[in-house]
Amino acid sequence: MARRTNRADGKWGHRRTGAARSVGAGLLVVLLVGMSGCASSPTAEERERDLRIGLARRDVGIDYLSNGRTPMAIRELKHAHLLVPDDPVTTHWLGEAYRRRGLLDQALAYMLEARELDPASHELLMNLTGLYIQLGKFSEAVETSQQLIDDPTFPSPWRAYTNRGWAELQIGLLSDARKSFQEALAFKPNYWPAQLDLGILEAKSGRSLAAIVNFETVLEGKNLDESAESEATYRLGEAYVAMGQRTKALEYFRRSAERMPAGHWAQQSEEYLKLLE
Repeated sequence: MARRTNRADGKWGHRRTGAARSVGAGLLVVLLVGMSGCASSPTAEERERDLRIGLARRDVGIDYLSNGRTPMAIRELKHAHLLVPDDPVTTHWLGEAYRRRGLLDQALAYMLEARELDPASHELLMNLTGLYIQLGKFSEAVETSQQLIDDPTFPSPWRAYTNRGWAELQIGLLSDARKSFQEALAFKPNYWPAQLDLGILEAKSGRSLAAIVNFETVLEGKNLDESAESEATYRLGEAYVAMGQRTKALEYFRRSAERMPAGHWAQQSEEYLKLLE
C-alpha cells in the first residue's frame, strides 16, 4: 500500500482576541486532528487486505511465468511486490521473471533482495547460481552452489554439483570441475546435464574418446529435450573432427541440423557442413 503524506502550509495574518482566538484555536485543533488521521499508518484491516491481494497477484504472476507469459508475469509480480515487499517468494520470482526476459541486472537486484529475506531458499539459490553463470560471475556461482552442497536438507545435490562444475570449467579449474561432475553423477548416474558437461570438459582437455563416450551416454538417456539432443549430437561431430574422422563428423552434424533446424546447434552444425562437404 502506498504511503500517503499531507502538507498544510499557511500564515496567520491578523492578531485575534477573545472569542476570535477561541474559534481560531478550535479550528486549529480540528485541522491538526484531521492531518494526523490522514498521515496515520495503515490499519490492521488494511494490512490484511494488502497481504491477501498481494499474495493472490503473486500466485497469478507465477502461473503466468510457468506458462511462458513473462511480460504478464512481471506486471503481476511488480504489483504484488508493492503490496508485500517483505515476501521472499514474490521478490524471488520477480527476479526470475526478469532473468527470463533477459533483463539480468534487474533480475540480480531482486534475487539478492530475496536472498536477504530468505538466505536458505533452495529454489532461489539454484536460480541465483544460474543467473551468476549467465552474468559471467563464476566465482559467485561456485560459492552459491557450495552453499547448497553443504546444506544436508537440499534434496537434489547433483544439480548444485553440476552448476559448480560448469562455473569451475569456465574459470579454468578443470580438475575441480571434473570432480564436481563426477560427484553429480555419483548421486544420479543418469543426470544428463552433468554427463554432457563432463563430455565438454573431456573434449576441452583433448580427450576426444572420453568425450565421445559421454556424449553417446547423453543420447542414450531419457527425458532429453530437443536442444540438449541437438547439442550432444553437434559435440559428437566436433569430437570426430578432432580425431580426423570426417565421415563420422558429417553424420553427426547432419543429425544435429535435422533434429532442431531453427536452433543454435543446428546453425553451428550447418557451418561445419559447409566447411567439410
